[in-house]
Amino acid sequence: TEDRAGAMLPRMADPDYLWSRAGIRSLSPRRPDGGRDPMYQAQEDYWRGKVWININYLVLQALSRRYSSLPGARELYASARGAVMGNMVQQYGRRGFIFEQYDDNTGEGLKHKPFAGWSALVLLIMGEIY
Repeated sequence: TEDRAGAMLPRMADPDYLWSRAGIRSLSPRRPDGGRDPMYQAQEDYWRGKVWININYLVLQALSRRYSSLPGARELYASARGAVMGNMVQQYGRRGFIFEQYDDNTGEGLKHKPFAGWSALVLLIMGEIY
């Protein structure tokens, strides 16, 4: 619902929760009550906190198509889109690959490379094709 989406926007824009320099994290490093998540970066963190382009595509799609009238949605859309594109272009220029996922702190490409699966969604993000 719009109420739930509106309540999420501040957390999505908050670096302590979902925002990162490379885009929106897959999961927050913080628990819903505000404390540190004991599992974050503490065992298998394959999904926890990393920036995945498929998740960012879905977030951008929702912000663009459904929730653009909510306060802060357009700004979050522009910031997240810019972060994803900028980081992927930077990583590609530096290393010559697109990756499966990106580190939420450094933006560094992680795991499989070259990875043209869901990370190729960056082309649709660039063209704003949702």
